[in-house]
Amino acid sequence: MTKVDEEQRLELGSVFTGIGGLSIPDLKNKHAMLLNESHPERENWTAIFSYYEFVELEGSDDKMFPLHFYKKPPYVPVYTINQRDESTVCLTMTDFNNPDAIVSLINEHKNLLEKAENWIIDVRLNNGGSDTSFFPLLPYIAPLEGMDVSPEDSMLFLCTEANTERRLAEFEEMMQQIEDEETQRVLQIFQREMVKNKGKGFAEFDFLDIQPDSFMKGNAFPKRVIVLSDTFCGSSGDSFVEICKKSSKVTVIGRATMGVNDYANLATQTWDSGFVLKYPTSRLSRIDEGNGMTGVGILPHIHIPWTPDHLREDIDMEHALNLLKLPVI
Repeated sequence: MTKVDEEQRLELGSVFTGIGGLSIPDLKNKHAMLLNESHPERENWTAIFSYYEFVELEGSDDKMFPLHFYKKPPYVPVYTINQRDESTVCLTMTDFNNPDAIVSLINEHKNLLEKAENWIIDVRLNNGGSDTSFFPLLPYIAPLEGMDVSPEDSMLFLCTEANTERRLAEFEEMMQQIEDEETQRVLQIFQREMVKNKGKGFAEFDFLDIQPDSFMKGNAFPKRVIVLSDTFCGSSGDSFVEICKKSSKVTVIGRATMGVNDYANLATQTWDSGFVLKYPTSRLSRIDEGNGMTGVGILPHIHIPWTPDHLREDIDMEHALNLLKLPVI
């Protein structure tokens, strides 16, 4: 048990030895398609619990511990900056959905950010959003000598009539909610490309307006950046970690990201019944070369295996702080 919300009968660290009368190995075989992951660290068992009425707990006299359904607690995004020590600041962003909030956060702490020798960026939980939200961070992440911030692979967008109409409606709604001028400009370019390619099927968009020069030189500070990643970091979180890995002053530690960008840019279809279908409208060219990120994610420079000790202490953060104490080679 890695998280406890409404369920008060269990505690953090509780161990399940079986679910619904089946052992964990038997459940893995039975629900292999549902788990569909390459490593136990990446498996999400949440959906499997919904199929059964009880679990078996290690060390419990109650061999048939009944399961209950609870309302999912509301998600509250976190965008914070705090000082860890005299030379290190930590930025935490649980999504890239709100460019206005992120720009405001950076501007509010500009003096602190530009004087800190070290940054730790925590995106271990990041629900994605828009890549433009992390654009303001790139000059700090890029080294003085510069780095190429262009995507590694081309992205093709499926511009059917229906997809285009749905996506244009979503872009319009987003533009009404966002004030950041750069994000507004990017959304307008997306709209232009969707309209230009409407009904043409798969098309590669012209994004030269967004980043005419793909080579970016960085700031002197911070001198070193550590990015904390995990399997709960996806979509724009995947993109962020992948770009960060291009910088010579960045070290990514933790676990590989979620790896959901092979097929991305979701469109939404809703029905009066309340049923909602979200489906991807883009695909990366890397898929055709057998280099997709599904089930793999963006790999960290330093892999820190997850253990139950992570429930009691922040092992990743301790590793990051200890790494920053070492001299730069």
